[in-house]
Amino acid sequence: MKNIKLLFLATFSFILCCCKKDEIKLNQLVDSTVEVYKNELPDKIVFYRDKNNSFINDNSKYIFLDGKSLINKNDENFMLLHIGSDKENKNVNILSFKTGKQYVCIFNDTGKLISKNIIQWKSGESKPYYIYYEILKRKYPNYMNWDLFPIPQDSLK
Repeated sequence: MKNIKLLFLATFSFILCCCKKDEIKLNQLVDSTVEVYKNELPDKIVFYRDKNNSFINDNSKYIFLDGKSLINKNDENFMLLHIGSDKENKNVNILSFKTGKQYVCIFNDTGKLISKNIIQWKSGESKPYYIYYEILKRKYPNYMNWDLFPIPQDSLK
């Protein structure tokens, strides 16, 4: 019984170490992407916190805020960070609602930059989109008739 407990503990420790290394590697990939586009991005980036980036920690270059905090901050310059991966590569996408640009970096499994690209994109209806829309509505109430395009209130929770 004691050997089984030791084996379980060793296996669990190994799994935690592997997960932590991957987590650190993803933090480094995000830092590298921010560095690649440092002339295009703000000095201090505010990201919307979602499930896809929940394991990335704040640092001196960027912070993460949830939807309520973004609305309270009332700043439409926040961005969305998406991290994806396939068998060989990991990609880091930084999406700006204000400029409509997507900053993409693709890295191989060792963390070497393979390609970078800036893509013009149009955001679709999503929670961060509605947060952005709500901030614009609060900052510029006379810009348009905001009642013509109502925001689903459950999307702001």
